[in-house]
Amino acid sequence: MVQQKLQRVADHIYLVPGGNKGRFPYSHSVLIVDNETVLIDTGCGIETLKQIRKEYRIDYVINSHTHIDHIAGNWLFQDKPLFVPEQGFTSRGSLVKLSQRFVNEPLGPRWRKFAREILGVRDCEPTDSYNEDTRFSFGEVTLTPIYTPGHTIDHYCFLEETERILFSFDYDLTSFPWYGHAESSLADFRSSVKRLKALSPKIVVSSHKGIITEDIGARFDAFYNKLDERNERILSLLGSGKTVEQLVDHAPIYGRFPYVKSLLRYWEAVMILKHLEELEKEGRVQRQGESYIRL
Repeated sequence: MVQQKLQRVADHIYLVPGGNKGRFPYSHSVLIVDNETVLIDTGCGIETLKQIRKEYRIDYVINSHTHIDHIAGNWLFQDKPLFVPEQGFTSRGSLVKLSQRFVNEPLGPRWRKFAREILGVRDCEPTDSYNEDTRFSFGEVTLTPIYTPGHTIDHYCFLEETERILFSFDYDLTSFPWYGHAESSLADFRSSVKRLKALSPKIVVSSHKGIITEDIGARFDAFYNKLDERNERILSLLGSGKTVEQLVDHAPIYGRFPYVKSLLRYWEAVMILKHLEELEKEGRVQRQGESYIRL
């Protein structure tokens, strides 16, 4: 029974543990059992989601953003209303359109194959969108969406104000901040992390770390500092000059490429380039042709 696996966050609020301890290609989901029963994100695993359907009458589904490890099981609830961020609504649950956002055109087929075969993603059209003006009220529990771009252009966190519970989703306080799409923004990522820390939550529910109740401010600092550590790592590799592709060979962000190497190398390159652009604005790096040198 899935009910035995649920982890209580607060009254009416439960974490649904994802496969592989919530690590990619899974994520934790959130179940609200109140006057309405609502599932937030569907990346916990297809079999777990099937059990949720059997044991709970889900009224509707909400996605925090449109990454495939958060929307993988939407199709199991295609008879229910599906709320997605307004900034991602034009992708409309289409793997083709999502691939156009998340990878370059040559990698599109490989990305779609990965999404279908490894994560079990299927096309599933959303019915509704939300933004920061939306309030999700389920009965005793009300969630306020907080727009937090940087990770993706359509990423939202949610705040439950009574208990000061922050659902941080992919601002996940792990050791691996991620912003590997053309639409991602390192500057926005930094701003979003600062904004979330300033909320001073008492509990954080992370999509890949679970329920966090201790040292929250310090954890946000450590998460933010990873960005600066990556800047320094990239600077240390530049020497007399390197191209982005040469830097990718060193994998300063991923460390290694254990699966779907072509996709991981692409995302590594995107993130490295964002750091180089930031360092160039700070006057610490200069571009010379295809190479970057440290100043």
